[in-house]
Amino acid sequence: MSFPLLVLVIFGFFLINDFTLFFREVGAIVLITAIFTGVILLINSFKIKKISLFIFQFVLALLVAIKAFFYFTFGTKPSASAIFIIFETNAKEVSEFFSSYFNISILLLITLCFLVFIFLIINLFYKPKFFQFLRFHKTSSIFKITLILLMLFSGYVLNRSFSEQSIILKLSHSIKEYNIAKNYYKEHLAKPNNNAINIISKDEEPQVGIVIIGESTSKWHMQLYGYNRETNPELSKLKDEFYLFNNVIAPDVMTIMSLEKVLTLSDYNNPKIDNNFSVVQLANAAAFETHWISNQQPVGFTESTPTIIATAAQYKTFLASDSYMYTIYDEALIPEIKKALKTKSKRKLIFVHLIGTHRIYKNRYPEAKGYNYFKGINERTMFKNEYSKAKVNEYDNAVRYNDFIVSEIIKLTKAENKNSFVVYFSDHGDDVFDTQDFVGHHRHKGSKPMFDIPFLSWFSKDYLEKNKRIDTLNNYVNRKYNAEDFIYSFSDLINVNFKGFDETRSIFSPKFKARKRVIKKDLNYDTWQ
Repeated sequence: MSFPLLVLVIFGFFLINDFTLFFREVGAIVLITAIFTGVILLINSFKIKKISLFIFQFVLALLVAIKAFFYFTFGTKPSASAIFIIFETNAKEVSEFFSSYFNISILLLITLCFLVFIFLIINLFYKPKFFQFLRFHKTSSIFKITLILLMLFSGYVLNRSFSEQSIILKLSHSIKEYNIAKNYYKEHLAKPNNNAINIISKDEEPQVGIVIIGESTSKWHMQLYGYNRETNPELSKLKDEFYLFNNVIAPDVMTIMSLEKVLTLSDYNNPKIDNNFSVVQLANAAAFETHWISNQQPVGFTESTPTIIATAAQYKTFLASDSYMYTIYDEALIPEIKKALKTKSKRKLIFVHLIGTHRIYKNRYPEAKGYNYFKGINERTMFKNEYSKAKVNEYDNAVRYNDFIVSEIIKLTKAENKNSFVVYFSDHGDDVFDTQDFVGHHRHKGSKPMFDIPFLSWFSKDYLEKNKRIDTLNNYVNRKYNAEDFIYSFSDLINVNFKGFDETRSIFSPKFKARKRVIKKDLNYDTWQ
């Protein structure tokens, strides 16, 4: 029963830098092991004892394996936010996540955790007499009472002092918190109409708007922002036609935590604001025909937060809903966008959710179409080895393909020759060996490449003629902006004034005022080194 504990003690000593945290992690597993052992000792049936031994050994091995994986990969314990994300993640994303970080070291570590469980399985078939040690004599009532009291005491101490280290307790608490959060989102954001929206004034002119929501694309790997590779050949051709904002950050490095702020009134200081509503609901209230076109699966193990927001759209298309066993490239969104652009409505807003540069990067672009473009080592990469070379090249190829998709959407909108705009931003970025020996995104590993996102806006000639204030945007492209304020910028773009609208939080407004950009745990982004 105690072998996974031994693995944690040995490897935890090297993986967990904080001794207090190391002690607490070991203590939590000691208490769980004590409870499991007590249960087995109380069981009279030999068969049930044997089954219980298998179950408990597997659970212990799994708990230690999860802890070992997180400490080895991210340098931190499994967090509540990580559990939240698992709830909203589909099977394909789970497999991609683990395959992204899986290596021989992780395999050996996990194998060690399950060594005794594997040993028990082998003995079950080849040495069934091995389990005779479970056939001990009947125990006295005093022994049983003492055992029960010790188990209750262990459970009490675990819950009171080691709950942060207990994945089982954390999972239980997280499920409760998650259900509360999910009910909140469904109550406020899922319905097309939201009574919390009080429109004071709106423009009723014919208008077409497209909001492109990218995925995991950092401006650190974009040619438009000075990257040393040609990752934006198509957008570079159009750079005189759009405004590129240079100092925009995502509110979080995780998709769910980021978009629940970017697309609603929620922000860092008010994550569960009363009378909340989304950009989709605001567009509905302003008499726009709304479309949500996505290349991300709408449902994970549960319904995701972006999906709940999308539910409010009048027309919804999820290309990745049929199967998670194959890859759909973002170019498959183009025909759907064309259809939406051709509907009869004169006022329409189209929200496009890309798969973008989401890991696994090599699955995000069609190699056969020439997007396996970058091959060698990029001298800018901080940590140079064969693995980093491959990942940087794959990421840059994905960014280059993403460049094609965004430019095509702009061209489609431009061809309509209407009063129109396109806004593109990413939910967050990835650090691909830019500032640390790490690839991907994680809160504990949070770095500037994960927060620094692209943000650009394109406007048609008709839109510019009707909105003369846009002519001054070149003076504003260096504004310090947090994308959690996007709903105010969005409202500004569609010329809608609602009760609670704050013009100083719109990046497009002459009255914009820079605000403190708080990330992580009360960290000021602009003083963060």
